[in-house]
Amino acid sequence: MKGSDTEHLLRYADLVEDMSAFLEAASRPLPRVVWPNPLKADPQEITELILVRCPRARPLSWPPGACLVPAEENPGKWPEFHLGLIHCQEEVTLYPVFAMAPRPGEAILDMCAAPGNKTVRIGLATKDAARIVANDLSWQRLRALRDMNDRLGLTCIGVRRGNGLHIPGEERFDRVLLDAPCTGEGTSRKSQGWIRHQKKGDWNKLSGLQRGLLRRALNLTQPGGLVIYCTCTFAPEENEWVLSGIYESVARMEPLELPEGVRTTPGVTDWKGMRFRADVVHASRFWPHQNNTGGFFLAALRKL
Repeated sequence: MKGSDTEHLLRYADLVEDMSAFLEAASRPLPRVVWPNPLKADPQEITELILVRCPRARPLSWPPGACLVPAEENPGKWPEFHLGLIHCQEEVTLYPVFAMAPRPGEAILDMCAAPGNKTVRIGLATKDAARIVANDLSWQRLRALRDMNDRLGLTCIGVRRGNGLHIPGEERFDRVLLDAPCTGEGTSRKSQGWIRHQKKGDWNKLSGLQRGLLRRALNLTQPGGLVIYCTCTFAPEENEWVLSGIYESVARMEPLELPEGVRTTPGVTDWKGMRFRADVVHASRFWPHQNNTGGFFLAALRKL
């Protein structure tokens, strides 16, 4: 990792328990998860194929039959990938769908969906029996989502193009996923330790958009429904500050359900003179060194 990248991450020294482990992990190549598609074949049989292709793969507890493969592997070139038997994904990006716990028959919105890894996980988690709307602003990214959808054989996902701030209609969803546009600080492991440096004010510029999207997500959620908010960045301006823009009378933050053994750090209640809602402690921060993943932030809001 370059010195300028290390200097950038030192901004979070007060939030990280083991800064040296964090910096070292943030520059290592990122392993990926390969998971089987139960719509195409028995997951256990597909897992056996994965282990034949990559004997160094390590089975995971969730999703069923998933394996962690070393960074130097390229499962996207395996025949099983092109046949739709498997898909590959970063491990930490699986957690939002686990926390969402979607069910068959529900109406679900993925508000900033493309390229679609989380969307298809929702589809499979509901046994292809929910009504899922995948929204995104980019036609090109939506084409990638539709290609992924077709390769895996899902039929329950409808795709629409539009600005998430202005999704029309009166429909109210049971669950909404908002994987918000962000500065992407947690993705350094995908780029060999390189971090896209922010200009002064970028965090605040994006946090305004993120607050607007989160408010619209809650507007589109029926009372008692669940909104999952996540980013792949460390900045509290894009995480706890965004959550604190929601009135406590509108939604409450809930503790997250995560796969067994996943290590996280609670959301922070203050940062550089800013104070946040007390219940942001129920959010989870994922630092790269905790679970050998990318950096991530995840929160669950229950619409009141």
